[in-house]
Amino acid sequence: MDQDQAIIREKVLRFYKSVEKLFPVKKVFLYGSYAKGSANEHSDIDVAVVIDEADHSKRIEITAKLFHSAFDIDASIEPKCIFWDEYNNYDKASILSEIINTGVEVA
Repeated sequence: MDQDQAIIREKVLRFYKSVEKLFPVKKVFLYGSYAKGSANEHSDIDVAVVIDEADHSKRIEITAKLFHSAFDIDASIEPKCIFWDEYNNYDKASILSEIINTGVEVA
């Protein structure tokens, strides 16, 4: 792991620790260019947060809190909220499939 990857991983772990104080987090994935090793200086840090929540009407509220927590650590963190039931029943052709198959599970 090079220094840049270690810095990104540390930021994602700090984000996870911040978010787990707010929500029952099941898993956290780093995905996108940083997970694939193709990031550049303009890349955002794509992070999927799998939350043990069944009330999908709370998605906007939860996502707003995820972005607020991310911004406190690094404005380039782009969180994606995934509910536990979605994680367990994802469509093989969905973005969630890409996250699970190519992402790096951080927590």
